[in-house]
Amino acid sequence: MAEAILKSLDKNLEIYSAGLDPVDHVSPIAIEVMKDIGIDLQPSVPKCADEFINREFDYLITVGEGTLEELKIPPIRYKRKMHLGFRSPYKNSKSHEEIRDKCMKVRDEIMLEMRYFYDHILNPQQG
Repeated sequence: MAEAILKSLDKNLEIYSAGLDPVDHVSPIAIEVMKDIGIDLQPSVPKCADEFINREFDYLITVGEGTLEELKIPPIRYKRKMHLGFRSPYKNSKSHEEIRDKCMKVRDEIMLEMRYFYDHILNPQQG
């Protein structure tokens, strides 16, 4: 979600999405809640973070359950890092609607964080 939201703010950004334990598909519910705000998640499936060990990035943005200290991030080089911690909408949810509601809340929080990041860090002269 974070990658797609940032790309929606600026198509010229070079963004890579990777997971520590990536899945082989995008959740249909995540696709649904992103489509609600006009963003298509369908074509994006995260790569494994290990693929980026030999690269250096300006920013490393981690999104996931737990704290940054709890994540087992491979030795990726970066100049600055940011962590967005969320509980998984899929854990302990009993229905499609409950998962959807939780996904929408996570989406909205990520949207706020990415908008702030873009306006105040990446592109402050325009924000």
